Amino acid sequence: MIDTEQQRPTHRFGVFELDLHTGELRKHGVRLKLQQQPLQVLNILLERPGEVVTRDEIQKKLWPQDTYVDFDNAINSSIRKLREALGDSAESPRFIETLPRRGYRFIAPVLHPSSAFTSSAAQADQHQHAIPTKAPRRPSWLIASAMASVVALGVGVAFWIWNSSANRNTGDTLLSAVPFTSYPGYEVLPSFSPDGTRAAFSWQQPGASFPDVYIKLLGPGEPVRLSTAGGIGPVWSPDGRFVAFLRPVDPWHAAVVVIPAVGGQERELTHTTFAASLIFERYGWLIPAPFLAWSRDGKWLLTLDQKFPGKSQPHAIIRVSVETGEKRILTSPPPDTLGDGGLALAPDGNRLAFTQDSGLWARDIYIVPVSGDLLLSAKPERLTFNNKAIAGMAWTGDGKQLVFSSPRNGRPELWKIAARRGSHPERLNLTDDEVSDVAISSNGKHLLYSRQIEDQNIWRASLNGSRVSGATSFIASTRRDTQAHFSPDGKRIAFESDRSGNEEIWICNADGSHPVQLTYFGNAWAGSPKWSPDGAEIAFDANAAGNWDVYIVGVAGGKPKRLTSDGADHSWPSWSRDGKWIYYFSNRGKQAHIWKMRATGGPEIQVTKDDGLRSNESPDGKDLYYTNEQGLWKIPVAGGKPVEIGPSYMFAFGKNGIYYAPGSPGSRLSNFPINFLDFKTQRTRLVGGFPGPLGWDFDVSPDERWILYGKFGREGSELMLIDNFR
Repeated sequence: MIDTEQQRPTHRFGVFELDLHTGELRKHGVRLKLQQQPLQVLNILLERPGEVVTRDEIQKKLWPQDTYVDFDNAINSSIRKLREALGDSAESPRFIETLPRRGYRFIAPVLHPSSAFTSSAAQADQHQHAIPTKAPRRPSWLIASAMASVVALGVGVAFWIWNSSANRNTGDTLLSAVPFTSYPGYEVLPSFSPDGTRAAFSWQQPGASFPDVYIKLLGPGEPVRLSTAGGIGPVWSPDGRFVAFLRPVDPWHAAVVVIPAVGGQERELTHTTFAASLIFERYGWLIPAPFLAWSRDGKWLLTLDQKFPGKSQPHAIIRVSVETGEKRILTSPPPDTLGDGGLALAPDGNRLAFTQDSGLWARDIYIVPVSGDLLLSAKPERLTFNNKAIAGMAWTGDGKQLVFSSPRNGRPELWKIAARRGSHPERLNLTDDEVSDVAISSNGKHLLYSRQIEDQNIWRASLNGSRVSGATSFIASTRRDTQAHFSPDGKRIAFESDRSGNEEIWICNADGSHPVQLTYFGNAWAGSPKWSPDGAEIAFDANAAGNWDVYIVGVAGGKPKRLTSDGADHSWPSWSRDGKWIYYFSNRGKQAHIWKMRATGGPEIQVTKDDGLRSNESPDGKDLYYTNEQGLWKIPVAGGKPVEIGPSYMFAFGKNGIYYAPGSPGSRLSNFPINFLDFKTQRTRLVGGFPGPLGWDFDVSPDERWILYGKFGREGSELMLIDNFR
């Protein structure tokens, strides 16, 4: 049965829909703020997808014959606002193509109202026995361990790795993906069977301690559980008879396990020093998948191993005998990096593609010829030189190209590159973002990827009597709302949100009312807002220029001013108490430190000599408090030795002390403890807690009555299938 919402006349394209009854544009069901005129232009284009709509035709439909306005500017403005809402661009269009001196053409597939009803009814009938959808939850072993791994490696949080670059769009027809799985929890790391009729994947169900390996037919049917006690990253043997996967043994080790594809007795081949349970982070794998590759004759497996666990030991590629479990190291990645990953063996079995980490958030693709027994037969050749994050990789069926996930335009999208020297990545024309874990069938016709789903909201707790209590949802939407901070006078709140379809800076009243979007980057990510002491400006970070940089924007809006521009990543800005300086995290020189510069621009000065992530000056302006891999520290602003405060990743100042959380974002404690350090007595006491899982930051109101903090809500991932990919 179709509900009344579905019966409304609606144009659907990709993850968007235009409700013709209400005149509202939605993305993933979330209403986007868009003025009436751009909506009318969109409707005109959607009525004639694939056709050229001239500017004269738009003018005649929108304005009566005797209307006198600047038509050209009005149409240009509408198209610009449409592209901002859709995350589109004129240079690499996914939806609206500009034809110079002619008009515009909507190039994405459109599902019109008449066909939408039929499709909805058919889908409802096909899925009436599907597993019911519930709000998925990330297990504690993934969240807490991931943050421990990120911080221990001194690279901050992989949340901030999304860099962009000017790469070309393929210009191909827009790829249409449909859900392959839509179950509660996390479905990740897919792998096709050799005949392309089935796929194995890891599924972390709500409440389960570990993910397990499941197999599902490409057509109708439920997944069948294959592993018995946890499994990550399954891959098929060349004859399709067996599946190999990794099973976390402890935080630093994993077992290589082989099991018949029809189920049966598992066999452990060996153990590796591979932090399979530590490298997963909320926005992707810190080491890209796949983690296993099987030789064409079925006698050997490739996987990853460390000599010793720890940040100074990179993950190297090793060969494992399927018969004996004997291990042999094949690569020597640079020290003080995460090392190798993304093990993708070409269809002919003669070439191995893999990724290598060359420092903080920098990873590129290499290709090397291999023998039949998976020994490297030449020196690896570097294919990409972008130093961008990668989150999954697979060969096309003909072995001529590689498809991979990368956030080169702000969010993780699918890209492809020819497997030869001098090639350049091209973005696939896909409506989805937040994608990872790519798999392609051997015939090249099917492609699977994992799409992240997450909602984070801002909660507010009372600080009556310096005791934390009464935490409730405060600023919420069906998308991500996080990193909220009070203005100096306590009358307004700045926060980060993607409720408009893109991560931007927003401002609202102190009671959460009247939210107003402050930045309009469109195809970039802006976050971490911090008010200037006079409340006139907001510092934030964004990746609009390629890497993460620090920006300043006036609270009345306008064009943001970019402060950093040296090609490194700079984020988490904060102001000095006199408003003259801005502190920020930087990875320049492949080291994580706190730096500062004048708010008006100028020379940049390194502040910390050890690792540093988030920072903020004390209320009296004498000390700088900051976090690093060991916890919370302070250092005199005038210079001196750092002093350790305690284990913490987040903190905020009150009138007479500092509140800090002794833990990491995402931890699933039912009551997340909050400590208070009294500056006068230098004593620390527990003042209460927040219901978890805790988000990325918290802040205390100037009158010390309230605490705002981010809290993760609905989260998970699903596998999406593209048919006829080749």
